[in-house]
Amino acid sequence: MNYHVRSFIKGLLALHILGSACFAAEPAASKGNARIVFIGDSITGQGGGWLGAGYVFKMREALSAVYPEGKHDLVPLGGSGMGVRAWLSLAKDEARQKHDLDVKGVAVAAALSKPADVMVVMLGMNDVLAPYVNDTDASLDQWLANYRELVSVLSARLKPKIIALATITPQTEDPATPMNRVLARMNQRITTLAAELKANLVPTNATYWDVLAEGRKTQADFTLAGDRIHPNPPGHVAVAMAMLKGLGEDKAAAWLREERLAKALSTLKTVPAPTAPPAWLVTSGLVLRAWNEKPSDADLAPNPIDLAIERGEDFTKAAAKEGGAPLAWRTFQSSINLTDGANPGSVDFAGITFFQNFEAGYGARWIHSDTARRFKLDLKTSGVGSAIHLTAWLNGQRLYSDFINKEPKRQTSREVDLRAGWNVLVFKSCHRTWQWQQAIHLTELDGSMPQGLEYRASAPVK
Repeated sequence: MNYHVRSFIKGLLALHILGSACFAAEPAASKGNARIVFIGDSITGQGGGWLGAGYVFKMREALSAVYPEGKHDLVPLGGSGMGVRAWLSLAKDEARQKHDLDVKGVAVAAALSKPADVMVVMLGMNDVLAPYVNDTDASLDQWLANYRELVSVLSARLKPKIIALATITPQTEDPATPMNRVLARMNQRITTLAAELKANLVPTNATYWDVLAEGRKTQADFTLAGDRIHPNPPGHVAVAMAMLKGLGEDKAAAWLREERLAKALSTLKTVPAPTAPPAWLVTSGLVLRAWNEKPSDADLAPNPIDLAIERGEDFTKAAAKEGGAPLAWRTFQSSINLTDGANPGSVDFAGITFFQNFEAGYGARWIHSDTARRFKLDLKTSGVGSAIHLTAWLNGQRLYSDFINKEPKRQTSREVDLRAGWNVLVFKSCHRTWQWQQAIHLTELDGSMPQGLEYRASAPVK
């Protein structure tokens, strides 16, 4: 940020007339009433309404510490599930603006009717999470065009002196996942747009990765987002630090680092990385017809893969649909970076593919037991907002076929018998939207971890 813009922000926040003469002439500067309006999704909604722990609260706290006489007005307009196109539609529809979004008492119309000194936009998470985009350049370029139009429409309403565009925080905590690779391409477009509009670029994404790496130097399973989407308290501090840095408020960002982040990191305990869970053999890309309550009867009817599973045949060679080609199978291993962490039975398809709505996939694991034994098969999902019809087979026997997200606490279990020798556990997951994660895992009948089992992600040679 150049000197004049930074000086203007300080003048707004500190009851001092700083910066150039034109900035000093602004009434808000002399009164110290900096009005900052945040345009975002549930992260911003949480940021301004989550028990004082959200990033807007942290920014206010840091600014108050640095400028004790300032009167900052920070307005969080965050809407759960909203992407760029949804916000653009809302911005053009004044009738819908009469209502609150996530933060109660903050009506959209009232918030947009008063000029802002600073407008901050942080959108894009839901665009990849729902998803509302696909991973082609054409789709991402259209997303950017909508983003540009949204900034223009909101600027006409808020008349901000400063526009700030925030990069998108990660979805999962592995930069190599398909979604994070697409987010990186979207963040490149945000960077280009910020330069085009002469807007401030808020380094939310980079700061997130920096703080995550710092925490993991001590605690190997440290995370900034328990569900790998919404920041936890240290995650919101990281977002607030990025916001302040992007607005040129380095002193406030430094205060937050020392007084909040450093203290949080100092409480971490040295924890080694969890043992890598057994691998799965997985596939995806089976596209179903659009559905709301449940997949169609035709989609739930056994397809060639399902029939091969139940016949004890090589299902990896079976066609996905009659007359079609087989799907491509690959090995997959969950990790602390994905939804549900290192749960030994977890499969988060965000670590496998940039999935689309109404996509289905499979997972398979071969399990060896020296003797015939009885176990409990636990099934659950931890995905935010997800609707998943899950089917599970053991040695070709269908054990479960229903909506796992509708089970009490989104989990259930079945007692199962493993035969002596090799057994094959397979699941099919039909996903509608949002996160696509499930966990299928054997435990002892008392819930403890099973002993004496061998796992493989490929069929044993007969």
